[in-house]
Amino acid sequence: MNRILCVTLVLLLLSACFLLRMQNAATEGFNFDAAELSDTKLWTKVNDQPHHISTELDGLCRAPMSQDYKLEAERSGNPHIAASINVYVNNAGKEAMFEKQPHFPEGSIIVKQKLAPFHEHNQPVLYTVMRKRKAGYNPAVGDWEFSVVSGDGKQMQASGKLGSCQGCHVGKKDSDFVFRPYVKLQ
Repeated sequence: MNRILCVTLVLLLLSACFLLRMQNAATEGFNFDAAELSDTKLWTKVNDQPHHISTELDGLCRAPMSQDYKLEAERSGNPHIAASINVYVNNAGKEAMFEKQPHFPEGSIIVKQKLAPFHEHNQPVLYTVMRKRKAGYNPAVGDWEFSVVSGDGKQMQASGKLGSCQGCHVGKKDSDFVFRPYVKLQ
């Protein structure tokens, strides 16, 4: 009887581990640490100065907040008030980032650090991350996984085959589904 009980418990434990592993598969092996972005051995900052983005693009990455409506009122007097981004790429994707027709290898990670003028000290309000996964993961957009991380870099808010991200990136097949208006091409 003890042997049957032990085997049953082991099988239940293995099943629980398998289910937990399946739940975490979308972000497996991926730990985002915003503090690491300053490590030039791991990351390259792609743009010299923050790249200003349009109001429309600003609103696509997250739902509008009350600050955004205040900002819209300010923009009517000064259209140059806008959110901006800094973009970082890891070593795996660095070479491709600066090519005219890039093909990012598996393991490439691109981080967009979003800054907003209404935020105190122009601190990040959001990070969006693209991670190139194994072929077949997400063929509709070149096997990219998309993640949204809180401005403090501590909370993964969403990750995987995010429809809101894919909807925009699907049209950029010619650049391996990556927008790069901030890049000085070689």
